[in-house]
Formats: sequence, structure tokens, C-alpha cells
Amino acid sequence: MTGVMLEYDNVQKRFGEFVALAGVSMEVRTGQVVCLIGPSGSGKSTLLRCTNGLEMLDGGEIRLEGQPLPRDPRGMRAVRQRMGMVFQNFELFPHRTALANVMSGPVTVLRLSRTAAEQRARALLEKVDLSDKAMSYPANLSGGQQQRVAIARALAMEPNIMLFDEPTSALDPETIGEVLNVMKRLAEEGMTMIVVTHEMNFARRVADHVVVFERGAIMEQGSPVQIFDAPLMERTRDFLSHLGWEG
Repeated sequence: MTGVMLEYDNVQKRFGEFVALAGVSMEVRTGQVVCLIGPSGSGKSTLLRCTNGLEMLDGGEIRLEGQPLPRDPRGMRAVRQRMGMVFQNFELFPHRTALANVMSGPVTVLRLSRTAAEQRARALLEKVDLSDKAMSYPANLSGGQQQRVAIARALAMEPNIMLFDEPTSALDPETIGEVLNVMKRLAEEGMTMIVVTHEMNFARRVADHVVVFERGAIMEQGSPVQIFDAPLMERTRDFLSHLGWEG
């Protein structure tokens, strides 16, 4: 791992009177896998949405490779091309095949030829173990398969960083492993990743750094060994024990 990819400096976000982010400061280094854990509603997903401009900050700053994220829509669109985002609920186009879903960004945004876009899309479907489902529509795919198509679609833009917002939370237990295995391979290949997750085994085994959120703030952060085996905060221990984590 080399330089800092993303820096969060006193990031603040409010929704009316509700404080979603109360001054979050952290960094993500190039090639690092950072997992954000903590109770639902603690600000993890909001931080991701602020990172790729789906939500605007109310205070503080986010810097991508040293440059503050732009506040204007056009500037943010350019930055967003460098950030792949995978949501909880797949967000696939239902009227397009898996192949067409993966091709859509390179054709419409990057202006690749359809031949080049199809070549890239087929390679990525093979990467996520779905080369045999290229001509299938989302309705004919399992949840795990749809999420793997969504990962391939995000990768088709050749991002510098991947943002995962609880990518397995909408899946049946038997398909969760399919998605986590793809994410693990991406991590092994050196992709910079920020992952909001409730899959503690994944965070323990794959993350380089774990950040624990509570009420819009960072309660504790450190290596997986420190967070899962020797947490410093009583609240972290309580959170992990409620999830059945025993170290």
C-alpha cells in the first residue's frame, strides 16, 4: 500500500435536526480494504453517499488523492466515474440483460464502441463467475447473481476505488458467500475498497482496517485483530457480542 486515496476531515452531515455524521475524520490508503461496522443508523452508509456525491456535506471536507471533492454536479460526475458503488438492492435495469447492464456505463459515459464495451463486459462477467448468464435478465437471476452483475457493472468503469453499501444485506444466506468471494478476490488483486458490512467474518478476514461507528461518529478504529480480538471500547464489545461474535 502506498499513498492516501481518500481523506475525511471533520465530515459533517445533518438531515433536519438529525445529526448523521458528527465530525468524521479518517483516511483510506491506496490498495487498502476498509470495513465500516456499527449499529444501523450510525452513519456508515451516509459516509459512503457523501463520498460519491449522492449527499452533500454540511461541514468538513473529503479529499480524493489530495484534491477536495467538487461541490458542483458536473465536477462530481467526473469524480464519480472513478468510484464504483454497489448498493444493497442491485439497482440493475430490469429490461436489459446482464451483458447490457454491464455495457451501459462504458457505452453511454465513457463512449466506448459497443464492440469494446461488450468485450470488457464479457470479461467482467467471467470475473464474477457469470459468463453463462450474459443473456439473462435480472428477473431470471438470483439475488446473489444480480449483485455480482452489479459489481461487474461498477468495475466496467475501471474505478480507482469501490464503495460497497451493505452489499449482502438483501441476499438469502446461501447466496451471500458468492458475493463475498468476489469481493475477497478484488481485495486480493489490490482494489481499494470501503465496505459497509454486518458480515463480521468478512471484515475480520479481509479488511486491512476496521472503523466502528456509533451515532454518527467514529467510536474506535484499528486493525481487525485489535477491533475483533481486543477492542478498547466497551460499546464495541457490546456491539460485537450482540452479533454473536466471540473472537
